[in-house]
Amino acid sequence: MMKKIFSPLLLAVILITPLAAQDAAQELSWDDCVREALAGNSALKAKKLAIEQYRYLYLAGYNAYLPSVNVSHSVSRSGGTGVSPSNRWSFGLSASEPVFNLKAVSSIKSSRISYEKAAADYRGESASLRAALYAAFVGLVVAQERVSVQNKIMIIRGENARLIRLKYDSGMESRGNMLYASALADLSKADAQKAERALNIARRGLLSNMGSAGHRKVTVKAGLQPPEYELNTGEIRAKLENIPQVISFEKSVESARQKLLSARYDLFPTLNANQSLNWSGPGEFPSDRSWSMGLSLSLPLLANGITFYPNNTGAARAALKSAEESLRDLKISLENDIISAYDDFLNARDTAASNVNVLKANEERYKESQIKYMAGKISFIDLENVEQSMVDNQLNQLQFLLNVNTRKIALEKLLGVGLD
Repeated sequence: MMKKIFSPLLLAVILITPLAAQDAAQELSWDDCVREALAGNSALKAKKLAIEQYRYLYLAGYNAYLPSVNVSHSVSRSGGTGVSPSNRWSFGLSASEPVFNLKAVSSIKSSRISYEKAAADYRGESASLRAALYAAFVGLVVAQERVSVQNKIMIIRGENARLIRLKYDSGMESRGNMLYASALADLSKADAQKAERALNIARRGLLSNMGSAGHRKVTVKAGLQPPEYELNTGEIRAKLENIPQVISFEKSVESARQKLLSARYDLFPTLNANQSLNWSGPGEFPSDRSWSMGLSLSLPLLANGITFYPNNTGAARAALKSAEESLRDLKISLENDIISAYDDFLNARDTAASNVNVLKANEERYKESQIKYMAGKISFIDLENVEQSMVDNQLNQLQFLLNVNTRKIALEKLLGVGLD
């Protein structure tokens, strides 16, 4: 009999355990999210691969100043009127190496600048991803808290609705107040359901920023409070030189400068060294050997047309000036944006911090109002006003905390703080 009872129970446990494991939410810390984003975010991976791409192009560019070697092996058969056909075999080695070529040097420097710019762009993408990831992370924290708050509100208003219903049934409360309390209880249920849906949206947003293709149930663990951040506004101008966006623009200016130099090098001579060693004869492995060594100097004169050089250098010079002005404008606007972002953060932090006492006061007022209402000292409308004030303040506090955290991450994004 015990075996007959125990076997179905064991089977039920075996079947239920995997389902319970599937429903269990994975709890993530901020460090967990960062690690997963670094490993899985496609946009960040693309920027990192771009660094590798430009590094290979930079290394390949050095071949412009390295010797090139060619091997040739040929055979030909010829003849004519009164001439017997004959074969001619040849085998040769030739090498050529640039001795003086400023355009080749400029090309290598341009490749190096592109490589360094790709590294700066990666840092910028990392800062953007960190801002988006942290905003999604805090958004999920707030969504979790909002679900908790809305459930508490639903419980409070449900109890109030039952209380008002009892007082109405006993003739101590009006029908309108009873219906209004019941409607508020129904509304709180709808708000709780909306909070659950918002939680799912926030969860998907975090997974998307981490680069997770599939949807899974996750929660985040973090304390939701106003963060501290100190910034010396007098040092912002010095900090600008280390911000990825500024570095990327500076590399664009360097690239434009190299293009101007490259355009000017169109009038410079090039000097190449050439060597060759050849064997030729009537057989496949000829024994007649010859060699040559030499230097060739080339000076381009109107190689691309009469007006090409002045127009080409003029365009490159204008592009350089444009890049320099864009960099100057970026630094001015970025410095102003950082100062404004810091002020926004301070305002949001002060709002969130000062609202804590208001929240405590509203909670205490609601407790007192409940006692007064039960004692018949205040009306239902007075109780409802105090309750609504407490509810609004609780939800506002969540928004204040979300604002101050997002203001902080926006400031750090402008400063170029990345994931790694």
